[in-house]
Amino acid sequence: MPRVELDNIFAPVVTGVPPSNAFRNLIRLPDGTIRCYGYRGTVREPHPLYIESRDNGLTWQSKELDPGFILTDKPTVDEVVSPSPGVPSPYSGDYYFLWSGPGVPLSVYRSTTGIDGPYHARQIDHRLAGMMRLPLFLRRRERVIVPTNLYCDDGINRAAVALSDDDGHTWRVREIETIDPYPITWPDRGIRWQNRVTEPTVVELSDGTLWMLLRTSTNNHYESFSYDGGDTWTAPKPSPFYGTLTMPTLHRLSDGRILFLWCNTTPLPERDHSLLPEGDPLTESIRSGRAEDVFTNRDAFHAAISEDDGKTWIGFRELLLNPARNDGDFATSGGGPAVSLDKSVHQSQAVELPHGKVLVAVGQHPVCRRLLIFDPAWLYEKGRRDDFENGLEHWSVHQYIDEIRGHCAYDRKVGPRLVAHPDRPGAQVLHIRRTPDPSLVSDVQGAVWNFPAAPSGTFCTRIQLLPGTAGGRINLTDRWFNPTDVFARHFAMYTVTFRPDESGAVQLEPGVWHELVFRWDAADTGACRLTVGERSLTLPLVHPSAFGISYVHFLSAEDRYDDAGYLIELVAAGSL
Repeated sequence: MPRVELDNIFAPVVTGVPPSNAFRNLIRLPDGTIRCYGYRGTVREPHPLYIESRDNGLTWQSKELDPGFILTDKPTVDEVVSPSPGVPSPYSGDYYFLWSGPGVPLSVYRSTTGIDGPYHARQIDHRLAGMMRLPLFLRRRERVIVPTNLYCDDGINRAAVALSDDDGHTWRVREIETIDPYPITWPDRGIRWQNRVTEPTVVELSDGTLWMLLRTSTNNHYESFSYDGGDTWTAPKPSPFYGTLTMPTLHRLSDGRILFLWCNTTPLPERDHSLLPEGDPLTESIRSGRAEDVFTNRDAFHAAISEDDGKTWIGFRELLLNPARNDGDFATSGGGPAVSLDKSVHQSQAVELPHGKVLVAVGQHPVCRRLLIFDPAWLYEKGRRDDFENGLEHWSVHQYIDEIRGHCAYDRKVGPRLVAHPDRPGAQVLHIRRTPDPSLVSDVQGAVWNFPAAPSGTFCTRIQLLPGTAGGRINLTDRWFNPTDVFARHFAMYTVTFRPDESGAVQLEPGVWHELVFRWDAADTGACRLTVGERSLTLPLVHPSAFGISYVHFLSAEDRYDDAGYLIELVAAGSL
């Protein structure tokens, strides 16, 4: 395979696999060397290592890490499953990071001899902590902050920041106000895992304000602000960004733009947990909101960029779809929970590279996690087109097998399939239908495709209904929904049904290709004009969007079985 040159990279290119779950293991050293820390083996028997790149993340070599690089009188080495890199201080040149493990309160680890240590540990707080980020050195004042979670005696994990004004020698910890539990809310029929506010990410704005985004159990990430460098924080409120039980990551680029990395996704509605089998040790925890039964929104990872300190945003594009999203052995492949609990693409970290490129580490479990490079200019593209020349590389089409296996996971199967184009030899089209399958959570089929967010824009598709079909539905949305989610229409910006008879909003003759063109304008009344040949109709705005439409969601018939279905030849979208 020919080598890819860094300055030629535009769209995301995968270059490696992080050796541990992403979010605090990636660092670019002053000499340009990049390291990504982790381990080989299992969670119970980890062998610490790092992979290193001396060509800006294009190629990687693995190097063993001596567990003795940390010197401490506490048994932390065996507990630190994923070793963390120290971050060089701009004040002293010392390397340090914060860590806490089972039985080990929050501590600072410091090396005066370079990144390879040894590191000497000193406790800075009596509480246990987790999910801490690498140190962030502020630009407007001589202060370092570390966002983290505190594990508190009342059982509620609290977001917090550790602050130091003397180059990491002494620290103080400031808690973030928590929020109320998230109630069972339609269309959920059971309670979600109760994460109040957790896994904070912080960025310093141009005026010195600190902006924090937080993981929650709600449909949105929450946000909080500090106007005094992190000593006090506003009460967390819902941000405009969607995200449920997933980690957000803010990263400021050297030119001042802010990059946001997250899963712009919504899970399937929670099921009635009273139906869970008795005797399962997790059943009571799931029913009470102390645990999750299954994750269904961690398969699509997104990026957006802001030029004005977060006031407006561009992109909302998929950086990565879970490589294992269609796997029949999703829950157990690659070693299952023994290697890493979750299989997702929701945790992340970024470093900036030469030529304006960005390297991102993302994901949990080696089957899913990836290192990728992209050019932020890719987020500024105005349109996208797909005719299945690259198969289903950019599509989500999976269905879930109705049995929870492994850790919070369903095995999967491909729903809609590619079939030969009926008119063009060598070409393929996507076939969506609905056949009964009692082994599935839902046998409704669907297909989801992403394009650059457009507050005002157009979407075009060519579809053909097959004889005997019951038709289908198209939703235009501003986030990823599961391909099988029949509730997505209630949260879509626009939705339309099409059938071979007059029972749908649009009647389409079977056996004929039809071009459907949607056009919406944020400055207009909010309505969308749908044109089909010589016909047109106005679709009302179902649900407003803060940033514009970035997804199309095709569905099979939802009210009946349909072995015939319909074909999709192409999709295309663009901003006005």
